[in-house]
Amino acid sequence: MKKPDLKFRVLIIGRANAGKTSILKRVCDTTESPEIYRNLGRGKRERVQLDSTTERGEHNITDELTFTKHDGYIFHDSCGFESGSEEELKVVQTFVREKSTEKRLRNRLHAIWYCIPMDNRRPSLDLKYFNDVCPDRNVPLIAVFTKYDQFKDNIEIRLKRGGGTDWETKAPAEAERVFQEEYLGKVGGMPDFVRLEGMHEAGKRCTELLEKTANALNDNVVTVMLLAVQRGNLELSVSLAVKK
Repeated sequence: MKKPDLKFRVLIIGRANAGKTSILKRVCDTTESPEIYRNLGRGKRERVQLDSTTERGEHNITDELTFTKHDGYIFHDSCGFESGSEEELKVVQTFVREKSTEKRLRNRLHAIWYCIPMDNRRPSLDLKYFNDVCPDRNVPLIAVFTKYDQFKDNIEIRLKRGGGTDWETKAPAEAERVFQEEYLGKVGGMPDFVRLEGMHEAGKRCTELLEKTANALNDNVVTVMLLAVQRGNLELSVSLAVKK
């Protein structure tokens, strides 16, 4: 019996160096670089070549990023979104509107991961358009706070420089306070969110992000699709089976 050709499509948003590629690699449990394809119409597409040293190249939000080891996922990257311009926001909004209403489920946009790097003490630019990227609220939107380990290290360094012998004890509570007030509190509302750390380490998994995404999906068919493309992750499968 032929297995269904399931595809789970995600738009990942964030500025350069927000850790987007590392997240995608951890989700797909691979160290390989993504392959990028551009649709030319009439079932044809071409591969977009990246610079071999920087892993960057000219591509746009409609291009599809895939990994040969895990081709059940199709990713889209909001290129240039870090400029914070209204024009870039319109590009993202148009893409989300068009892909969220595709007739075929495999062509539809299923989730949005909005990356906010924690190495910036002034995250206002990164958070600026969080509530605007999906005006119709018809695609699950997850706030992904990246580089949380670096954020905690910075908190510890600041407390240590401030003097006192109990800085190590105070660090966790201070990190939580700053996160709530300066990051999550500025998103607005009660968004689904995850805090990621160690994404540069091979072998790390994004189980929490995938769980949060699956639980935000409002269609059981899409949940099944997510489980299908993540079939190698037994921990996730068991966790979702219990929750569902």
